[in-house]
Amino acid sequence: MRNIWITVSYEGTNYAGFQRQPTRMTVQQLLEDALEKLTQKKTIVYFVARTDAGVHAWGQECTFYTESKIPGDRFCYAINAMLPKDVRVLQSREMEEDFSVRRMNYGKTYGYILSERKEESPFLRRYCWSVGRLLNDNLMRAASEVLIGEHDFTSFRGNNSVPANPIRNLIDIQIIRDEHIVRIYVTGEGFLYHMVRNIAGALVDIGTGVMTKEQLMHILEVKDRKQLGMTAPAEGLALLHVYFNPVQKEDIHKTIKQAFWPWTK
Repeated sequence: MRNIWITVSYEGTNYAGFQRQPTRMTVQQLLEDALEKLTQKKTIVYFVARTDAGVHAWGQECTFYTESKIPGDRFCYAINAMLPKDVRVLQSREMEEDFSVRRMNYGKTYGYILSERKEESPFLRRYCWSVGRLLNDNLMRAASEVLIGEHDFTSFRGNNSVPANPIRNLIDIQIIRDEHIVRIYVTGEGFLYHMVRNIAGALVDIGTGVMTKEQLMHILEVKDRKQLGMTAPAEGLALLHVYFNPVQKEDIHKTIKQAFWPWTK
């Protein structure tokens, strides 16, 4: 059996997330259906991140096993020919049999887009949360420092999530303004269900004066999701990059610079 590694990019609006579901179309299902047509065999696609319904990805990483003779670097073209245009395989390559994107990664960077406008341009509406209020990005940056490092993120865990160790290590949070658009970049070794969206929601509360840095510190310490505000909408979130070497600051800067994410003007 050959082990093929693919990097997948998708616009998540039309899908019920990445992970296969019994009654709704997902990106994993699309990929597995395409591979079955190509190889005439059912194939399981293994992946790094289970993105939710409406969440996007610039660089979701996946692997699958196959007996197909298609060259590893040509699988991307063969699969793309069978996919809708809002899902693309950016790259494919053959790896050692024991290579695993899930076990061998060192972390991920997610991005979240906020707009201060109540009504955003139709060209951007699928990719951002239109907050409709001014955001103090300086307060947001200062408060985000509370979350950096290893903490128990129970207060930021989504409701109805499967049991998981709530201890997570956040490596970096960057907040960048471009006129009325504020972008949040969160890099960590691993994330809980809805964790990034809950962080984005909390930082909006900070930026609009609903919450203080001290209150955010308290919420983190008490480990009670009920004390946190709303979960930010799915459409503002994108998985930007998965790292397969220990994450350095320059790697994060490179991700922010290179990952194509919707225009802001």
